[in-house]
Amino acid sequence: MHMYVVYGTVRGRAKRAAEAIADAAATRGVATLVRSVSQAVPDDLVAADLLIAGCGTRVDTPFGGEPAQRLTSWIDGLPDLDGLPIGVFCTYTFFPHTFADTAARTAGVLNRLERSFYQKGGKVVGSRSFHAREFTASSTELVGKVVDHTPV
Repeated sequence: MHMYVVYGTVRGRAKRAAEAIADAAATRGVATLVRSVSQAVPDDLVAADLLIAGCGTRVDTPFGGEPAQRLTSWIDGLPDLDGLPIGVFCTYTFFPHTFADTAARTAGVLNRLERSFYQKGGKVVGSRSFHAREFTASSTELVGKVVDHTPV
């Protein structure tokens, strides 16, 4: 099984999350190719049995900020995904006075990514927000959801 992981980041959190996803996939025997949005090309999807994509979330910016915008633009440029199993993630960090706003922003980013993939014919089978201190546990959970819903 082959997984393609694409991430958008400004501060490096989504890159660390993508690397944690690759590590979690390796423990399940899944070969993984990890690329930033600027490096990702649709041709890499040809060999992929599943795709996980995500980005960092800016709490102070509508729709998650630049990383989310770049990732959704990349998704918009994809060919039809023909039911490809997909997982989406976003990373976040928050301060106590911004918890409600953080929850709303991460939910909005995940929803936006899911909608973009559905419009391209993908099948979103897992979705998860990753706190900046919980990449290992979050990635293991997301990889499990996506791999378990992918036909071999």
